[in-house]
Amino acid sequence: MNRTSGVSFARDAAVATAVLAGLYGLGYGIQFQPFQLPTYLLIVGFDALEVAFGSAGAGYDLRFAAYLVGLGVVAAGVSRVVRGKSKTAGLAWWRVGVASALAVVGVISLLFALLVLVNGVQFTPVLVTGGAGIALLALAAWVGDVVRVDVRPAR
Repeated sequence: MNRTSGVSFARDAAVATAVLAGLYGLGYGIQFQPFQLPTYLLIVGFDALEVAFGSAGAGYDLRFAAYLVGLGVVAAGVSRVVRGKSKTAGLAWWRVGVASALAVVGVISLLFALLVLVNGVQFTPVLVTGGAGIALLALAAWVGDVVRVDVRPAR
């Protein structure tokens, strides 16, 4: 890994972590339920880790922050794929980080929907989180210019 790609990876991780923290804060800042779904999904992802590795206990806040940073690092890895699939050669660096963070939350949402579907508990959460996951992945593809949607009127 050369210096440029190392700086790019760190920048992508920082942007993705900031977006994930913003999505987490969105659920507390806006009391409109659809905007609270990403917050819920991030908490559910952390809770799944708690089930696997044990309760965070008194260090919950610190471990949750580390979880968000870890997801940011995973999203930085996803950013390489976004950069490779993008239709724009010089896509803005911040768009890559945002797209990769949205993609990671979208995947968490789809995994949660699959888990609920396999356990057969209820069908409504599957529809809500599955739809949200697809919407987040579509938004990530649009922000990352993987899928181009022309919104200008035709001439």
